[in-house]
Amino acid sequence: MGKFKDLTGQQFGRLTAIARLPPHGKNTALMWACQCECGGSIVVRGTDLTNGHTMSCGCYRKLTKNVPNGQLRLHRIWANMKQRCGNPKSKDYRYYGERGIRVCDAWSDFETFFYWAMANGYKEGLTIERKDNDGDYCPENCIWITAARQQSNTSKSRRYRLYGKEFTLTELCRLYGQPRSTVESRLQRGVPIQEALKTSGRYHLNTKLLELSDRLKELRAKKSELDAQSKGVGEEIENVTIEMIDLMTTEELTSFNRNGTTFSLVTQQYPAPEPERKGELWEAMKANGFEDLFTINSQTLTSTLRELIEANEGVVPDWLSGLIKIAEKNSIRVAKSKKY
Repeated sequence: MGKFKDLTGQQFGRLTAIARLPPHGKNTALMWACQCECGGSIVVRGTDLTNGHTMSCGCYRKLTKNVPNGQLRLHRIWANMKQRCGNPKSKDYRYYGERGIRVCDAWSDFETFFYWAMANGYKEGLTIERKDNDGDYCPENCIWITAARQQSNTSKSRRYRLYGKEFTLTELCRLYGQPRSTVESRLQRGVPIQEALKTSGRYHLNTKLLELSDRLKELRAKKSELDAQSKGVGEEIENVTIEMIDLMTTEELTSFNRNGTTFSLVTQQYPAPEPERKGELWEAMKANGFEDLFTINSQTLTSTLRELIEANEGVVPDWLSGLIKIAEKNSIRVAKSKKY
């Protein structure tokens, strides 16, 4: 006897195995009580579950007793799928059957398609979509998606080649200023793409415009890439500068030459008023001959302090003591070495 396989909790199509039932009478097959997504229940052989023979409680048959197939939305999806793949008179045949796309043999029967749809996420409002746009309609290649998403994936949105370039229909309609619905209607009547895009309006496309638009797109992409690189280089420059400042400060080195370039340690002072003594600073500046200042900002304070230091033998006057604070910032100046 083969090893017992517990199916409890596993899903098979629309059925979920709830509990194993003991053998009854001469029947030695493993039987399982199953719950269906429709709310019904059924007892099924384990082998019929695992091999895909039974995937529902029979709700399809119950449903079609009350609702004819032709009134089911799923039936319309199935019928339209077969029409566009197998009927040359269908308006969409050129997009499907003519391209070699077929409906698999398993789905030639609607009941089989119905069970697959119910077991694979079908809900009202969804539509069938092929994962591989060049592949057939079959269980391995199909999923259920929203109509909006399918519209963006449809082969009618394929790329068209004009003026040596490839465009989607949306891109061409935007360039020509034509409503997409108008162009699609013309294409469905068999009008060539260039004729379908024609307009007597103010939009006229030529090769030069296309070339310029492509070049602009390339340049914008290149600029974005260079901006990202520039940001990274800027961060590296800042890190190297900080490390050089630390080393030159530690070694008390103000400058050095290397390969014709002079690297100098520069210290700049940035004076600022003490936050709580701005009023006192303003009065002190007026009292000491700077009453012509309209305001005190970083620029006026820096230039004024420079004058005061030069006039006071290189030091800050005593009357400014405690009224300002001076921050220092070190940097590295890079210049070409002088030739002697």
